[in-house]
Parts: sequence; structure tokens; C-alpha cells
Amino acid sequence: MRRIARDGGYFVRRWLANTLRGVCMGAADVIPGVSGGTIALILGIYPRLIDAVGGLGMGLLRRFRSRPFWRLLAAGARDPERLRDDGAGEDAGRVLFLAFLAAGILPAIVAWARILPPLLSLYPAQMRGLFLGLVLASVTVPLRAMRSGGPSRWLLGLGAALATAWFVGLPEPASRRATGSVLLEFAEPTAAEVRLTPQNLTLRAPGDASRPELIFGPIAPTTVPTGSAGIEVAVIASMAGDAGNVPAGSIRDVGGPVAGLRVSQPGALAGGADPLLPYLLLGGVLAISAMALPGISGAFVLLLLGLYHYVLYTLSVAIYHQNPGAILTVGALIAAMAAGLLTFVRVLKRMFARWHDGTLAVLVGLMLGSLRKLWPFTRYSEEGREVPVLPSLGDPEVVAVALVFLAGVGAVALLGAAGRRRSR
Repeated sequence: MRRIARDGGYFVRRWLANTLRGVCMGAADVIPGVSGGTIALILGIYPRLIDAVGGLGMGLLRRFRSRPFWRLLAAGARDPERLRDDGAGEDAGRVLFLAFLAAGILPAIVAWARILPPLLSLYPAQMRGLFLGLVLASVTVPLRAMRSGGPSRWLLGLGAALATAWFVGLPEPASRRATGSVLLEFAEPTAAEVRLTPQNLTLRAPGDASRPELIFGPIAPTTVPTGSAGIEVAVIASMAGDAGNVPAGSIRDVGGPVAGLRVSQPGALAGGADPLLPYLLLGGVLAISAMALPGISGAFVLLLLGLYHYVLYTLSVAIYHQNPGAILTVGALIAAMAAGLLTFVRVLKRMFARWHDGTLAVLVGLMLGSLRKLWPFTRYSEEGREVPVLPSLGDPEVVAVALVFLAGVGAVALLGAAGRRRSR
């Protein structure tokens, strides 16, 4: 009985420790800026993680058909000293380690899939400010890991930065976001001019059993003349995809700078289109590959490719609304990610072994060049494309963005300090 109690207590402690590590990694993987690889590096499990994932393959799949291997797994879960020092014992250790991590990673991703989409839609500038701080501060992670500098390293980083800045500056197709118009009515004629902007006007289409709430905003700033009782405003969905194509009357709630504001939607919104499946699967492969790197987030790669909002929304619809189409899409994305992870980790091990500093220099350039995509203040052109703008002086939103930017920088700085203390 004493042996059973000892083994059970050890199992619980081991399960909790690795599961909590997985929770931290899962939360980091969903938020652009801090990667799960960075968290693994800080927690001291990065080499073991790369070894465990790199050890997965057909040989391990064949072992799963063996009953002795399952008994070895059960024994190793209670006490790792029971794992034999051979191929089967090493594979069992890898499986148990990844299983404990997955027990924390998956619930964290599920939870954040419900929390982040409304935040991204309601507070786009503030969330971009947070991501900007996270990514900018995370550049120090690959920089510190470089063993030596030199002109070739900086040229590699500069080339990667320029290429990335050009790529993220390419205009997104206008057809990916649904557009249309709504009528706004004021409780009484306006006593002065009113400025309606994407930052101060929020339009909502309430959710139902098949989908969550959708957020819309004005395509461009609009000035309401003095004495107006109402105005027609061109609007655009906050998220790209077919979900924004809502029928007339769907938008029923409005929040704006004027009290007593009412909204009506006489016509349907149209023009939104989901990304092509091959492009989505490619994005999944690139994102999961980035998650294995310290310093760059898989969610950040999805953001660069214009897929971040869509993937989060589809994941939320699949989990919380059991939509069959969303479930199939998420299943295909998971399969692509699994294939990408098993392939890329092997490539990653070789790249770090042969071109350690060159690989890190390219990562630094990629992160610096991508900051263009994360500029918080934007507006939409008449074609529905997002255009960066300078904020107005005295705009209270600038203060909020600056605060969350500093919070992002501070979070990465604290994580980095914790990692260095752990290393020492």
C-alpha cells in the first residue's frame, strides 16, 4: 500500500508539473508574440520537447500495436525509473512527456479561442498594440541565443526584414471582408458635428445557436453634420470570411459616441470569402513550424498571412457551436499541422546544428520586418483594404494603446528574466 501511495503521489505531481507547463505553452501559442518554443526554453524543457517530437515516427506507431509497450507506458507513468534504457523505453518516455504537455496545451487553446475573438473585434487597436509590444520585446530571445555576430549574420537579418516588410505590406484582397451599409438614427437632431470612426462606432450582429456574435465597423471615418437626425454609413466586417455575409436585419446593436443611437440594416452584407483550403493548410504548416522556434509565435505567422482571425473564429464555432463545416475545417488544419510539425522539427534540428546563428539571424529579421503588420492605427479604404494611419493628437485611444504596448514589453521582459534566473 505504501508503494502504491508513493507511485500515485509521484504520478500526480509529475502530471501537474508538465500539464501546467503545457497550459503556459498553449496560452502563448494562441497569442501572437510569445511562442510556445520560448516558454519551453524558459521552463527548461525545450531540448526535451524537440527530442520528443523529433522521435515520433512510423517506428513509434508500430510500437502502439504491442501490448508490452502499453504496459511499459503504464509503468513509466507511475515511475520513470521503470522505463528501460532502450528504444522502447525512450519512446515510452517521449509519449508520456508529450501526453502530459498536451493535457495542458489543448484546454488553454480551447479557452483562449473563446476569449480572444471578441477582444480582437471590439478593441482592434489595443490588441495590436499589445501584440506589437510582445513581438518587439521577443526579438531579444533569438538575439541572446546567437553565439557570435558578423557582417554575414546582419546581412541575412536585414534581407529577411526587408522581404518580410514587403510581404506584409501587400494589400489583402478586398473580397475577403463583407461590406454593406446601415442606417443610424439619433434620438434627437445632433447639436454639433459628430465624428464616427472605426474606433468609436461598434455594430453587432448577435450570435445564435450556429455562430457567435459578429462585429462590424465603419469603412472610413464619417462626419455627421449638425442638425442631422440620421445618416447612412458604409460598414465592413471586422473579420475576413463568409461568416460576415449576414442577411438584412442581422445588425441590431450599436455602440457609439452619441447617446440613444439606433441602427437598422435594410440590405444584406456581402462580399466576404473564406480563404482557400490549400492556403489555409499551408498557413497551418507554417504556423506549427514556427511554434517550435524560440522567439516566433505560430499565431503570429497566422496573423502575417491574414488567417489569424479566421482560424480563431472557426475554432470557436467548431468547439462551442458544433458546426459541421467548421469541424471539418479544423480537422483538416490539425492534420496539416501534425504533418508539418513532424517534418519541420527534424529540419530544425539540422538547421540549428549546421547554421545556428544564421537561422537565428533570419528569425530576427522576420520579426522586425513584421512589425509593419502590427501598427495599431488603421482605417479601411473604399475598396475594403486596411491602410495604416497616424493617430490624432489628443486621441484617448493612443494612451490605451501605449499602455498595453508597455504591458506586452513588460510581460516578455519578465519571462526573459525568469528564464535567465532558471538557467543560472
